[in-house]
Amino acid sequence: MKYAFYVAGLAVAIIVGWGKGILRPTRWRALLAIILIAVGIIGGLYPPIVGTFQDAIVESRGKPVSINVLLPPNGIMPLSDSVIWCRDISGSTVKARMVKNNKTVMAQSIPQKLLIHTSPITHDFFDISSVTHAPWIMLPYIPGLGERARILFFHVPAAWTGFLAYVITMLYSLRYLRTSREEDDAVAVASASIGTLFTILAYISGAIWAKFNWGHFFNWDTRELSVLLLLAIYIAYFVLRANIRSDAQKRVAATYAIVAAVAALFLIFIVPRITTSLHPGSRDDTNIGPILSPEQDTLDTTKAAIFSIMLAGFTLLYSWMLNFVARYRLIANYFQHSHSKTYHD
Repeated sequence: MKYAFYVAGLAVAIIVGWGKGILRPTRWRALLAIILIAVGIIGGLYPPIVGTFQDAIVESRGKPVSINVLLPPNGIMPLSDSVIWCRDISGSTVKARMVKNNKTVMAQSIPQKLLIHTSPITHDFFDISSVTHAPWIMLPYIPGLGERARILFFHVPAAWTGFLAYVITMLYSLRYLRTSREEDDAVAVASASIGTLFTILAYISGAIWAKFNWGHFFNWDTRELSVLLLLAIYIAYFVLRANIRSDAQKRVAATYAIVAAVAALFLIFIVPRITTSLHPGSRDDTNIGPILSPEQDTLDTTKAAIFSIMLAGFTLLYSWMLNFVARYRLIANYFQHSHSKTYHD
């Protein structure tokens, strides 16, 4: 189901973003992108992240931790004045006590889904700090990430957009080699610059996440190194473009962009998966990551929907930025050539 969400979000964004052509101005494209991203941010930050008692036990190894646990209807039953019996949505059962007021639990012992905030004392005994009615929208707990999983809704779409931009750069570089049209060259350069911006945003967001999850902003991880190398490759592309003075040199830059896109594919999708890495999807990992893993299906529809909204929003934002920057480059080149022609005349 979640793959259908991803495909639908991308399809809508691509059709809306490029349906009338890259260089045709559309005023509402940016507004729609901003609305989608705003909805995605709210959806990624506001709903509680919900897990199971087993998730709490795994997360608490070596450190105190509290998480939200979803209980099905009739998931609470009093055992005594101070102890209650709880069953979560996975079927696991534990005994628990209320830290503040046990009467709250008694009042909530009704045939309705409940959300408790709890922390494990032992593997079968928990402290409960609060009990509330389960909200309509919840996000799934991802083992090892917890609240830090929220960054996925920004980090992954930014990385995707950067790679998409590099692919567009390659395609329009190929077109320029075939047609020698200024429009194709302008789109290729604009897409490369926007792709580098989104790649930097993905790298910075990943570094911030790594600081909280792994203890350091930079950990000499394979994916971190591959992204840095990718940025170096495209910085070299911009240096090459800055020294271009003729159409022949533009063709050299276009050829370089094609090779760089192949390197991007290798560095982003192949190298991290054939080497040992801290990131999901590496050679020693058991799945391909929380976004694509088919194992993360509990409460997963909401996560897929929010992620798809952000994916569509970032893709639409990129299409608007590409339209704006490419047209700006064409106008700037026109006036530059006109000024140069007038000067020589």
